[in-house]
Amino acid sequence: MSQRRLAAVCAALAITLLAGCAGGGTPATTTKVNIAIQPWLGYGAWYIAQEKGFFTENGLEVTLTDFEADADMLAALAAGQVDALNVASHGALLMIEQGVDAKIVLLEDASTSADAILADPSITDVAGLKGQEVAYEEGTTSDLLLNYALSQNGMSISDITKVPLGAADAGAALIAGQVPAAVTYEPYISEAAASGNVQVIYTAGEKEGLISDVLMVGGKLISENPDAVKALAKSWGQAVDYYNSNTEDGRAIIAAGVGEEPDALATAFDGVHFFSLDDNKSQLAGEYVSSTLPTVKEVAVAAGLLDGSADPAAAVDASFVS
Repeated sequence: MSQRRLAAVCAALAITLLAGCAGGGTPATTTKVNIAIQPWLGYGAWYIAQEKGFFTENGLEVTLTDFEADADMLAALAAGQVDALNVASHGALLMIEQGVDAKIVLLEDASTSADAILADPSITDVAGLKGQEVAYEEGTTSDLLLNYALSQNGMSISDITKVPLGAADAGAALIAGQVPAAVTYEPYISEAAASGNVQVIYTAGEKEGLISDVLMVGGKLISENPDAVKALAKSWGQAVDYYNSNTEDGRAIIAAGVGEEPDALATAFDGVHFFSLDDNKSQLAGEYVSSTLPTVKEVAVAAGLLDGSADPAAAVDASFVS
């Protein structure tokens, strides 16, 4: 799983504000766009768009530039080395808080069962976490999910005992009986469940979109070539449609893009929902901006990941998916 989930690294944005994005001076018939991407399958429709020629069909010459660390990716956007990037929703809000000139233009994916709270047989629901040790990685989507689940059950993070561990180690600690509960994501969920003594008590699907990813495009590309941004959205939509109708091949393309075998990602694929262009038309300017993103903000502020100054409505430009 990539480091896209580390919200703390977004602090790298404080070193500079976005001065502008690359992409100007391109030929009239083909626009060059550089997109920062990480090896997370939720961004996989871009690999399909590249493989199946959707970018070319829509007048784009797209470079997918790989990054392992969020800090490097975000610094590249700030320096104008890339035109757009893929980022978690709470990371996008943090970028806005830091004054970056960029907008959320596309809702890409949401975790349904690929992020979850797990527990041993002594705990059967979220209420049972009260007073218990819970292993999870602070400052990540696991932190968001735990805070949200607790809030929905009349509790806060102060009602549990934090055991700070990375996602893999959190699952391992639960399997070993070192903690009674853990928050993690795939493939660690499946690994823990396979032990036979662990159960899922809460998933990200309880609030679809809480754990989600978006495409953020820099202000310069938006202002100078809005047609290119619209073409990106169209290409994503075509790729998701292809995935939905040719799932086996789509998964193979995505798996190759992230450097894994399709079978190794099967449970992760099953736990992620890709948003089509039609989904975006109804949700990006609808439920996502009116409900989901404000909830992400509220939970992230409670978790100490955001200061709360970003306006969710102002962070989104849904005109490119209409």
